[in-house]
Amino acid sequence: MAGNRKTAEVRVDGAPAPGRPWSATAIGQFHDCPLRYWWQKVERWETPSTTALVVGRAVHEALEQLLALPPEERVPVRGDEFLARSLINELALVEDQGLDEAEIREGAAASMTAYWQTEAPAEIEVAPDGLERRVDADLRGLPFLGHIDRIAVSDVGLRITDYKTGAPKPRFWWGYWRQQLLYAAALQELDEPVAEVELLYLKDPRQVTRPVYPAALHRALDDLETAHTERDRMSTAGLWEARTGPLCNYCDFRAACPAQRSNCPPPGGEQSNDILLKAGLTRRASEPNGE
Repeated sequence: MAGNRKTAEVRVDGAPAPGRPWSATAIGQFHDCPLRYWWQKVERWETPSTTALVVGRAVHEALEQLLALPPEERVPVRGDEFLARSLINELALVEDQGLDEAEIREGAAASMTAYWQTEAPAEIEVAPDGLERRVDADLRGLPFLGHIDRIAVSDVGLRITDYKTGAPKPRFWWGYWRQQLLYAAALQELDEPVAEVELLYLKDPRQVTRPVYPAALHRALDDLETAHTERDRMSTAGLWEARTGPLCNYCDFRAACPAQRSNCPPPGGEQSNDILLKAGLTRRASEPNGE
């Protein structure tokens, strides 16, 4: 994918990037397109919810509650109860955004059905504080914040699992593994060594498990360090790279991106912000706790 991408430097109007903790998501966003990262993490623009995002949040919440039960109580009827409750909450948050409620319910139900085809939750030994675990750590001297879906005890040690309600996409695999490996590095800093990382796909039901080994950890940490160094450089210069490619066709910021439209006003200015507002984006009044 990288070979099909071009870069262009874009001067922006706005404050320098804040020194908030990095997250695996923010690192991925920065490596994909620093200018998009700037819009989302520095200027605090939020993109509209999608059916896939709502389904993902509802299923994650339901699985967290299911795995919090004693093993013998982790049965389908309880999973359905938790999913119904989480859907009520999630649908209320997006009721004015024009999403198809039936499509959301259908997608969430399909994901839960696939979950029971993928693993037996009664056999999972959840580690203490192992569900939706927040981790704060310094990785190579850089603050890192993460939220881990599940930490369990396997035959070889601790295993981190990430639930994926989307279909497997091979071109994104390193980004998925990088996220898990950074979580493993963070737990290692907290004296909780991780033996395995796992992706649990619920669109095309499958489990993919990999051992944690030093070379992979170093590669993930290198990506963190590179993102931090490059962010500081771009922030100081006021020039952020727009990395163009096929994914630009799906970018919520396309209408205001000078790399896509030569007559666009400078990002960060009033005219540019008006374009984003008309495109349905909203701006947070304050920064989130992490990136």
